[in-house]
Amino acid sequence: MFTTTSDIGATGAIADITALLDAATGRILSGDGGGWKDLVSGQDDVTLLGAYGGYATGRAEVATRFDYVAGTYAGAAGTTWRENVACWVGEDWACFVDIEHHLANLDDSPEPVDFTYRATHLLRREHGEWRVVLRHADPIAHFKGPNFAHAT
Repeated sequence: MFTTTSDIGATGAIADITALLDAATGRILSGDGGGWKDLVSGQDDVTLLGAYGGYATGRAEVATRFDYVAGTYAGAAGTTWRENVACWVGEDWACFVDIEHHLANLDDSPEPVDFTYRATHLLRREHGEWRVVLRHADPIAHFKGPNFAHAT
């Protein structure tokens, strides 16, 4: 059974999951992929469809991708905040759809860059703790219609 954000009983889980996502993202924006690697499931059925394109599957490949992404940030403290579009929380599963706002130094940029992703996270409770099994994030774009989506 899933509950939505309007369910009072889900409020604690929603706050906990949001804090986990924000902490992991804050670390990666600072050049440390460890937060995301810690948050990803210990099982091998994880998938990352990251904002840099392509995809990674399996714990080792996903961890390698998080290290790569962390290395593209200039190491300055980044900030992140999210607008929740929708979320569903069950006893052992949760899904969050967010608009993520980030401010960080990219590569060797002297000034922080502001960028926004649309992101979906699927989480599973493992040994009493929430773990990410899917992260899908890509740069947000304004709606452009079928000609844009199906262009070759």
